[in-house]
Amino acid sequence: MVAEVLENYEKIRAFHKKWLKSWEELGARILKFPDWLQTIILEDVHTAVQNRVGTMEMILESMKNKGKGK
Repeated sequence: MVAEVLENYEKIRAFHKKWLKSWEELGARILKFPDWLQTIILEDVHTAVQNRVGTMEMILESMKNKGKGK
C-alpha cells in the first residue's frame, strides 16, 4: 500500500512538473502581448482545455460502457 501511494505521488509530481513547465513557456510568450490580447488568449486556452477534457471524459465513458456490454 505504501509503495502504491509513493508511486502515485511520483506520477502526480512528474505530471505537475510538466504542467508547470508548459505554462512557464506559454506564459513568457503570452506576457509579451498587450493585456487585451492576453485576455483573448487565456479565454481561448480555457475553452480549448474544457473541450478537450470533455471529449476525453466522453471517450472514457464510452470505453467503460463497451466493457460492461461484453
